[in-house]
Amino acid sequence: MKRVQLEYFVRVVEEKSFTRAAEKLFISQPALSKSIRSLEKELDVTLFKRDPRELSLTSEGEWVYHYAVDILNYWQMRTSELMALLGQVRGILRFGLPPSVGSVFFSKIMYEYGLKYPQVDLQIFEGTSKKVEAMVMGDQIDLGVVIEPYDNPHMRLKTVYRSEVVLVVSQKHRLAKRDVVDFAEIKDEPMLIVSKDYMFHDQILAHCKQAGFLPNITFTTSQWDLLLEMAAEDQGVTLMGRPVAEKLYSDRIKCISLKNPEFPWTLGLISKKCKPLSGPAKSFWDFCGEI
Repeated sequence: MKRVQLEYFVRVVEEKSFTRAAEKLFISQPALSKSIRSLEKELDVTLFKRDPRELSLTSEGEWVYHYAVDILNYWQMRTSELMALLGQVRGILRFGLPPSVGSVFFSKIMYEYGLKYPQVDLQIFEGTSKKVEAMVMGDQIDLGVVIEPYDNPHMRLKTVYRSEVVLVVSQKHRLAKRDVVDFAEIKDEPMLIVSKDYMFHDQILAHCKQAGFLPNITFTTSQWDLLLEMAAEDQGVTLMGRPVAEKLYSDRIKCISLKNPEFPWTLGLISKKCKPLSGPAKSFWDFCGEI
């Protein structure tokens, strides 16, 4: 049983498709199928259920999948440790990043990290904080970024950036001349917020509840720039991290601090507790504390 066979098998499982897996692995589908058949023959098991409608694992396939993931993670970790002992940090770092925070903080981090560790292949996977969390838990990526407060007993958490959530209004809005407002003052405002796919959605609802009201939500979307555009056009108000709002729309909106309760905007780096950090992952984890 060869490592490459396990890598191919894991990729097929994660992609749920031989075709997509072959594309990601840059090999032909017949070559991939041949490798899987060879693995099945060597182990004397059937790994996949032969259902043309859906690619799924047999019970034996489930066992082999978990074994393969453990072996590949261990191999990557030990290889990275060896390179570190030899004075080198090299390998692959799979990093999950919500699209809303990339340009605010991590663009600089990733650029400077690349200069310091040129032999690390930094692969970026975009998704909401909820998706990033699921990918870390599923061993699809090594590290990810979430918006705090965040609580998962299976994860390490390191705070890397602090700012505040602000009320974003158009420059002609009735509150535009204010620098600070109470949460209760916006209970009747038409609220434009991010969709339920984002952890930030739940945080908005929690802060409104703490202030004693349910928000008057008139529009939800996964597109942060659309929320800002609509707020700039006075179609409603939105809540957003100050750095995101000011970087994208500073000349067309007014950002107002919130109180009672205050609303911090904090970014955290997460990794799986039961999985030792590889050399590239540890170097990135430590590097974020240097900035």
